[in-house]
Amino acid sequence: MSQKLWGITIASLLFFPINAQNYNKENEVIRLLSYNTHYCKGATDPGELTKENIKNLADVIRALDADVIALQELDSAAIGRGSRYLLKEIADASGSGYVPYYGNAAPFDKGSIGCGVLVKKNLPVKNVQYIHLPGDETRVAIVVDLEKFIFIGTHSDLNDEKRCEGAQTVSDRIKKKDKPVFLAGDLNDSHRWPHGGISFPVWSKNFTIISDTVGNSIPGRIDSGALIDYILLMKNKKSSTVKIVQTHILRHLTVDGKIVDTATLSDHYPVFVDVKL
Repeated sequence: MSQKLWGITIASLLFFPINAQNYNKENEVIRLLSYNTHYCKGATDPGELTKENIKNLADVIRALDADVIALQELDSAAIGRGSRYLLKEIADASGSGYVPYYGNAAPFDKGSIGCGVLVKKNLPVKNVQYIHLPGDETRVAIVVDLEKFIFIGTHSDLNDEKRCEGAQTVSDRIKKKDKPVFLAGDLNDSHRWPHGGISFPVWSKNFTIISDTVGNSIPGRIDSGALIDYILLMKNKKSSTVKIVQTHILRHLTVDGKIVDTATLSDHYPVFVDVKL
């Protein structure tokens, strides 16, 4: 690298870092977020189930000011985890500006595990539907019907066959919707895999990828197949009314003046998309 170019690079890093990490929202934008929480035990296994880990993850949500959020790997009323209601604790720690919708997917330690959706209180919810899905560990899709669009949060199974069945079930249940439909979550599948993935070809028949696909959504993975967290838009007549403003796999974010490496908070990066309807 030439000395002149090196100087320009250093100057850019010094001048732009804080602004580059803010991800400011434009007016009238809806910010959609998907985040696998890793049960708020941090980025490693076995990790620790602490209030601090909940706060750190919730701080990302607060700083992003996301409007509708799909969260995966949640527990509720599990005895060995203090009978906590993790989705509600995340909502409260992020400022209590959200209504939580929890999808009970599978029994766990006298309680359950599942996924959830948080919706800002200023966005009226007309209806919520829970679609139970097959899996070696049973799964769920949470369908939230809002005034102008539908948002689905889910977490697909690791079993290839059951993951495909789940993708088909969701697609069949919502294909006649007459609003823009967004689906967000950890799909445990990737369009980059050989043959376009295993369950992803099922999703691709009915949905278009609208989230960032540059790099991976699993920290520390350098192979090309570690992008499994997505936000999709259903292919229907209303999809043409959706404008994608920006999207990022969120690796760093400024929170209260400090740059946070999200690889230290969970074993997945959060992914967001800003849309205008």
